[in-house]
Amino acid sequence: MMLYVLVPGLAIWMLFCAYAGYQRRFGLVLIVVAIGMVLNTFWMVFGLDAKPLSRPALMAHAAAVFYAISAVGTGFLIGRLVQAFRESKVNTHD
Repeated sequence: MMLYVLVPGLAIWMLFCAYAGYQRRFGLVLIVVAIGMVLNTFWMVFGLDAKPLSRPALMAHAAAVFYAISAVGTGFLIGRLVQAFRESKVNTHD
């Protein structure tokens, strides 16, 4: 049952990370990643009764950081492609 909450939560969090990368707002990236890491820690401590510095918890934190990096990078690259596409607009002179 909890999987139906966690997977969409991860997807929404990654969309926020991608949006921040798309807008090139890297301060916002840090805030979004910090919020995600805090929520991840709360879930592991209270939902799974795990110790925050146990090996599985640290691996979950590392995975979350890599998810965030990939989402920010994807958003950044999409933003660059959109900007290049908009700059290459051809103006016709009648």
